[in-house]
Amino acid sequence: MKRLFVLVCFLSIWITGCTLPLPGAVTEDADPGRQVQEVAESLAEAAEDIAEGSILEEDSAAQGGGADSTPPGPASAAPSETWTAEALSAYAYAYTQLSESERELYRVILDGLLACASDVPVELVDEDAFDTVFQCVMDDHPEIFYVDGYTFIKYTKGDTLTGNAFSGSYVYDQTEIAARKERIEEKTKEILDGLPAGGGEYEKVKYVYEYLVTHTEYVQGSEDNQNICSVFLNGETVCQGYAKAAQYLFREMEIDSVFVSGQVNGSEDHVWNLVKIDGDWYHVDITWGDASYVSAAEAAGFDGKLPEINYEYLCIPDSQILRTHSIRSVVPIPACDSMEANYYVREGAYFTEADMEKAAALFARAYENGTEYVTLKCADQAVYTEMERCLIAEQQVFRYLHTSDGTVAYTTNEKELHMSFWL
Repeated sequence: MKRLFVLVCFLSIWITGCTLPLPGAVTEDADPGRQVQEVAESLAEAAEDIAEGSILEEDSAAQGGGADSTPPGPASAAPSETWTAEALSAYAYAYTQLSESERELYRVILDGLLACASDVPVELVDEDAFDTVFQCVMDDHPEIFYVDGYTFIKYTKGDTLTGNAFSGSYVYDQTEIAARKERIEEKTKEILDGLPAGGGEYEKVKYVYEYLVTHTEYVQGSEDNQNICSVFLNGETVCQGYAKAAQYLFREMEIDSVFVSGQVNGSEDHVWNLVKIDGDWYHVDITWGDASYVSAAEAAGFDGKLPEINYEYLCIPDSQILRTHSIRSVVPIPACDSMEANYYVREGAYFTEADMEKAAALFARAYENGTEYVTLKCADQAVYTEMERCLIAEQQVFRYLHTSDGTVAYTTNEKELHMSFWL
């Protein structure tokens, strides 16, 4: 979140000439002597304020304007959407991890951002605490694609803090926001119309994973790559765009999801998702599922080309994601300890032993479904070694292939215990 610290002195007086009009209209029969007295009293009060050292502190992500010496009143703009506490508790995971006072602040921030408001007053709060809650709002709400930071203002008199306010850093004007929202909604409808009928939660998550991988390219420096516009409007993004777009679609499908931040390869910042399927939580990293993200292939240990869709990161537990990822989210995230909805388990491609009959059935289904390759995953190193021996060293894979030239392209990944064969 872009932030800049600025210190501003807000009160300055400059007097010229022999008259100083007071604010507001003056009637013709006003007492000139009384006017002079009021001016003198006003100057005395101003001098006292200056002596006390009233200041304005601004912690900002955008260019800040001037400010009054007192906190602003309620924001005049009405929220463009309404999120009740009940709705937030059902769909906004980070919100549920906050204290009651933090939730109240969360709702104030959310309403302000939805209204594109500025100078929104908030209860007295520490800057770090505000930043945490603001980040929770942004993590929960991918639909707020038009904000890339905030300005935090402290109002003080002397050494006493008298109030806080904030303004969102809005990257588009409201006309552009409305136009983009309309295009995003149209694209979302198009995507959801392609969802196969009758699918459960796993099938919906898999559909989003496959759609985003096949319709989006990983491109460093792509336009709007920190928000959903990059995916839905441009088809090019980086990890944050993938994760935000997936979260947006999961919500439309009524799939519980969590935006997760952390690191990969020891130091590279990264984000991905959690999803809740049939009561259990799973990691879903669509960026690393896309072959256009080359670093994922290198980190995962592939010895050849990567399939167009790498299913290694579709619905996996903590034990697997933590081999390559570390979690640094602003709030604690749910434990992921189930394999029930793991891609390989659901697709009959998870091998707990070297079962050649199961392998034959897997290849047969692939041909029946018209897929280009078969990927199978092994439960441990011993099973992987045996499957590699049978299928590759002893060439039993040719029993299951419809090939006329006696060749097969394949990729092995001993680190992740899976192998792929092109049909």
